[in-house]
Amino acid sequence: MKTKDKKKLFLLFIMVHIFFYGLSFFTHSLNQKNILSFEIAFFSSLLIIIISYFNYQKNIVKNTYKYKFDQIPNIFIKNYKKDQKIIKFKKVNDDLKLNFKDKIQNFTLFFTLFKLLAYGILVAGFLFLNRKGIFSTFAYLGGISALLICIIIFALCVKYEFNKNY
Repeated sequence: MKTKDKKKLFLLFIMVHIFFYGLSFFTHSLNQKNILSFEIAFFSSLLIIIISYFNYQKNIVKNTYKYKFDQIPNIFIKNYKKDQKIIKFKKVNDDLKLNFKDKIQNFTLFFTLFKLLAYGILVAGFLFLNRKGIFSTFAYLGGISALLICIIIFALCVKYEFNKNY
């Protein structure tokens, strides 16, 4: 991810936070309960997405070297070249039925230790807020939704900019 893209994502996070706080202020519900619920949900969801990204990146790079491709897929290249080499993937298993080894590999890819830890932090945050009596359903769901909206907007911006430049 380029530095310019990181700045855009950070500004998008700030704008979503300002929008949430403004909405809470205008509905007269800007209090500690809503702020804590929003922030815990937002940052634990962010942790889940970051860990998922690094996990899938590691798996793709590992499979790239496993199948002896010359280069890593474009999604992980920081600087794009205009004349990229087209990679043709080998067909390993044409049928749609996975064998037991592939099923175990896909299961372990999805449920890694760090990802389970990230989901545990999301649940622990929910339980902490609920037991202290400061849980706000609207703010908690807003925190999770705000992050997803940020990611969708950022993906559309990057896609539009990439198509515009090339």
